[in-house]
Amino acid sequence: MKPSGRVFGMVMAVGLVSMACGPASQLEVEVDAPGLEVQKDKPGGQDTNGTPKQAWHTWKGTMANALRGPLLQGGAIQPAIIASGILADAEGKEVFDHTVRCALAEGAFVTHDGTVYKGRGLVNGASSWRTQWLPQEVIDSVMECVIAFVNDKTDLVNVLLTSLLTNHDGKDHSAFIHGEAVWCARAGTMGIVDVDVYPTRSFVSRCGIDAAAALEQRYCHEVGSCGLTYKGILEDRTDECAAVGPPEDGVYKCNRRACTMTWLEDAEPDWCDPPGPAPDSPSGGHTTRG
Repeated sequence: MKPSGRVFGMVMAVGLVSMACGPASQLEVEVDAPGLEVQKDKPGGQDTNGTPKQAWHTWKGTMANALRGPLLQGGAIQPAIIASGILADAEGKEVFDHTVRCALAEGAFVTHDGTVYKGRGLVNGASSWRTQWLPQEVIDSVMECVIAFVNDKTDLVNVLLTSLLTNHDGKDHSAFIHGEAVWCARAGTMGIVDVDVYPTRSFVSRCGIDAAAALEQRYCHEVGSCGLTYKGILEDRTDECAAVGPPEDGVYKCNRRACTMTWLEDAEPDWCDPPGPAPDSPSGGHTTRG
């Protein structure tokens, strides 16, 4: 992780002698300078990332379909979810875990084969998933919530979510001063999850590589198969996206749909670094530019 940018500021060292006899001396000190980033606290929900990209793209359709029915049957996880194989796959369990974290209420949990999956209550209106299907808008918001934590370049990065459907977790979010992007997911009935992404101007300006490539590196795992559409800089897309309330709160609607904004503590996340040598198998991602 990289530190935020710094500049040199000037302070006045004033003593009794200088006050009486002449101008104060000047000292250079290093101070944090987030620049145009917003420093006020904002309502939202935070968690740590680490959901593997390949696992997400393997199992995202399974989870989107699972949200269209109740999670539990007779107090146990739906047989259809178990039959899908997601809970028999180590990385699939991580996708299921983060879906539960996003959807179920804080303190709620489900178990399977001795593993406990605990809710964090990040998405408003999703806690009813235990006993009933979720409406499309809430399903899309749960998808956006999990998408926010998809990244296997660097684990345990703190990410803050803000949206009309994000529950406020009551924590101090003042460290999340770097807006990353607005993500708009569309979960289709055939297991397809398409995503539009609108990076903030500040993310584009501070990223070490092209922003589209950085977000592709963050989210995609295989060329031509990730379903991510790069829509251009958020502040320039007023034809599609509008803030609901003060823009610094990070609550947006795009194409009249509630979408989710991500915020970071780090000015230059690792996915802004140039990618390393290509592995033997296809990797990276595909970004359709809008």
